[in-house]
Amino acid sequence: MALYVGMDAGGSRSRAAVVEATGALRGAAVGAGANPVSHAPDRALDALAGTLRAALAGLPAADVRGLVLGLAGLGASGADALAARLAELARGAGLACPTHVVGDVVTAFAAGTARPDGTVLVSGTGAGAVRIVARREAEVADCHGWLVGDEGSGVWLGREAVRAALAALDGRGAPTALLPAVTAALLGAPLHPGAGRRGAERVVAAVHREPPIALARLAPQVSAAATAGDAVAVGIVARAADALVAAVAAVRGDARTPIVLAGSVVGGPTPVGDRTRSALEERWPGCVRVAGDPARAAAWLAAQPYVSSIAGR
Repeated sequence: MALYVGMDAGGSRSRAAVVEATGALRGAAVGAGANPVSHAPDRALDALAGTLRAALAGLPAADVRGLVLGLAGLGASGADALAARLAELARGAGLACPTHVVGDVVTAFAAGTARPDGTVLVSGTGAGAVRIVARREAEVADCHGWLVGDEGSGVWLGREAVRAALAALDGRGAPTALLPAVTAALLGAPLHPGAGRRGAERVVAAVHREPPIALARLAPQVSAAATAGDAVAVGIVARAADALVAAVAAVRGDARTPIVLAGSVVGGPTPVGDRTRSALEERWPGCVRVAGDPARAAAWLAAQPYVSSIAGR
């Protein structure tokens, strides 16, 4: 029986799925973050290997006919080297099949529609919009990474939450429920406006002790505060949604093709997701859909005869 493997290497977690040619799921696993842009390459590959082995547990490796990995931040310069490492990783798991690396936006788009053309809006750890043509990236807005872009992403929301908390702490900004919520998440106990400079220094130190992508874990604090009506959090949500819609508009024009939403921020029941979906539906009615499992979509792509052209190989 022919099997196909799909993998998704996100900054926060990795996923793997094993499917039959019919699409029936035979194995799945979730592991640690495995994006080599966000993590040390060796650590990322170790995480991928562990997730792959877990998904294949009890299945005949000899029956696997193809593997596709979807990866954020995939540039042409590093694609060949990564493809070689992926092939090595697959051989280590007992696979002797072709392996391909594609952008995670390609797998995200395939997770929402079987059509070859459209737009995918991703907002999870990172964020951006991509126009897809023939299941390949054609035009990109944002996707610039946490330091200079990814507006509306989980990391962006977390950073804005910390900024709002610090501003409330030292009197530069409006009072906000984000101050106790964010400081409790970072420090284990909430701070209040009277905490002063020493409290602010503790917050800054806690943020810098972790990698930047760890800020994404504060995104739920923004959602909770916005849902409760906190004005500062509502403003952050509005700016995030506006940025995400603007990214779609930058690459889409007036197309009537599908708009696929992917990632925990925009694809789930969050205030940012709700506001973004509403704005997109108003502008492009009937076009919006939410992505399913990107690893399973990658496995579906692995079963397609044109997968080599999708991967640019």
